[in-house]
Amino acid sequence: MKYYSHETEKAAANFGIGLTDPVLIKSYAKVKHASLSAVQKCEKRFSADEFSSLTEAILEIESGMMDDSFILALEQGGAGTSINMNINEVIASRASEILLQKYNTEKTFHYIDDINRFQSTNDTFPTAVTIAVLEKLTNMESKVISFQHALKDFENKYHDVLLTGRTELQNALPVFLSQITASWTGPIERDRWRIHKLKERLRTVPLGGTAIGTSFPATRDYIFEAEKYLREYTGLNLSRSQNFSDDISNHDKFAECASVIKITAQNVYRICTDISLYTSSLCGEMIHPELQFGSTIMAAKTNPVICEYASGLAIDIEFECDKVSRYSELSVFQLNAYLPFIYSSLSNAFEKSSNALTALSEKLLPKLEINRERTGENLYSSGIMLNLFLPYTGYDRIKELYHKAKKAKIINRDSLIDFLKKEGIDETIINEALNPNNFTTARK
Repeated sequence: MKYYSHETEKAAANFGIGLTDPVLIKSYAKVKHASLSAVQKCEKRFSADEFSSLTEAILEIESGMMDDSFILALEQGGAGTSINMNINEVIASRASEILLQKYNTEKTFHYIDDINRFQSTNDTFPTAVTIAVLEKLTNMESKVISFQHALKDFENKYHDVLLTGRTELQNALPVFLSQITASWTGPIERDRWRIHKLKERLRTVPLGGTAIGTSFPATRDYIFEAEKYLREYTGLNLSRSQNFSDDISNHDKFAECASVIKITAQNVYRICTDISLYTSSLCGEMIHPELQFGSTIMAAKTNPVICEYASGLAIDIEFECDKVSRYSELSVFQLNAYLPFIYSSLSNAFEKSSNALTALSEKLLPKLEINRERTGENLYSSGIMLNLFLPYTGYDRIKELYHKAKKAKIINRDSLIDFLKKEGIDETIINEALNPNNFTTARK
């Protein structure tokens, strides 16, 4: 059965048909539940049967039973008015149906006078968006934590492996894998912290401010009761804005949210770049799992498909977040009309972030391996182990040894030691210089 009515149909004709994000609809239903509960508490506007029917209709929306009644895409004009009209119409229609079926009472709830009492799109829609964003942010936080744990598991598995450290794509100094992964987990730990702090910044809502922050025509009692019910129905530590006109007209908190998502995407891209290079034929120190054929013509080839997938998504995420920042600039006078677009871009960014982080955590890192033979070969043939003798021989002597070593075909620790002994380096110095405790941390 079709529960929406003429205003939703007009919007669909203007902006096209889509499927409104179910998370947003669920969040909006909670806002309507809180608002109507406050109206009932303050005014006793509805009979017991009428209010029970309204509540049941709203709970059906929250459960997802009515998702096919929300047919509007997020890209729309009107600051979300069409979505508010849509949910008002569905609640009114379904509640009227329940009232007749269950209580044998014939009454048609009015989609604005009854369902939208003491509300406007401009305070209810941002409130619903805030609730939905907090849910998606919490989900993203769990994905970031899983990625952090996957990185730590990879580190624990290969922590004692020495690799060639590089700067400016040139061989530099030896480094433990644990120190390389520390440069990956550090930013992800900060991403986790930033998300945690961001949840505190997002929790204020403008419910009760109605159209432009003046609260007309809501009553003071309604505003306090709506806030109380909203916290109860969402289970979130939401706080009524102390500056309604600000919270309605400005959406920089969502731009701040986008900036945190963007930084996380940049960190994912950076890690993917490193892993792609480590698994490349040029380096070969890590082995990307062969998850699918790498070519239709080159059978002996493995592509870094997960790294490419996640880094490609990271670029998409960055652009979606930039759009949020741009939309948030477009507030004029008492309203920003582009909140539906802000939420659309944020939702895209959240979804792509979840996909990228899950792919890295579940499909790549548990199967990523170290090529120990190649790591040793690169480490000793590069000549960088000679840099460890700088405190003992001085810079010029290292330069001299470096040029000689190019012709000596050093491929492992034993051949390096033989070369150094032939060059007159004392065995005590050799043993001390090549002790990892002396070159992977501060010297005593």
